[in-house]
Amino acid sequence: MAKIRIDVLITTAASFVDDAGYDALSVSAIAGELDVAPSALYTHCEGLKGLRSLVAAAASENLVDRIRTAAIGTAGDSAVVAMGLAYRRFALDHPGQFAALLRARSSDEPDLRSTNQTVVEVFTLVFTAMGLSPRQSTLAARSTHSAIHGFVALEHVSGTGGDHESEYLYLLRTLQRVAEPEN
Repeated sequence: MAKIRIDVLITTAASFVDDAGYDALSVSAIAGELDVAPSALYTHCEGLKGLRSLVAAAASENLVDRIRTAAIGTAGDSAVVAMGLAYRRFALDHPGQFAALLRARSSDEPDLRSTNQTVVEVFTLVFTAMGLSPRQSTLAARSTHSAIHGFVALEHVSGTGGDHESEYLYLLRTLQRVAEPEN
């Protein structure tokens, strides 16, 4: 039986869902992509559920990398907008991975739960740097993340018709007001 590395399995599965769609993900499909027997994947995951968990955790890590990178070299409102744009760009560029995030059961997945928390922490750091108190930073980060994720999730399930670009930019401008310190 051919041995495959976990990083190759995850990269292949993530790329596959982006190209073929999340619903096309199966152990057989990924085994075919890797030119191995389906049983070779069971070293790294327990069937389809395990494969989905791997893809969701990788997608979450990829999203965190995108928003962190977007925040580098920016500050204040510009950082919030840059992170929001990167969040949406990730969903548009990687629709299968984003679908994995929408369907993952984060309460069952410690790795996914941890990376989802990291998304909020990245936003919190930006708000803290803007002079908000720890409590305000946490509230602003959670609210901003919820609004951005909600918009992008709705766009993901409804398709790209309509004027989503203008609506999203309006949302990001509105979210900039979230970052105003309380008196």
